[in-house]
Amino acid sequence: MNRSVTVTIIALAGALALAGCGKKPKFVDSPAPEGQVDPFPHTYPNPSLDPKPGKPAGSGVQFP
Repeated sequence: MNRSVTVTIIALAGALALAGCGKKPKFVDSPAPEGQVDPFPHTYPNPSLDPKPGKPAGSGVQFP
């Protein structure tokens, strides 16, 4: 292999290795506005909105 290709591959590998590095914050502000209850964390999908077995879905989509 050509020397410049080898140096380029090593440089790209080094850049990719450093791309994942970073400092994580210890605290993140809530996405909920002031005075409202924080809706996170919650389960997905919301079990209260799931169709019950044997009942049609509320979206109007019918599966065979």
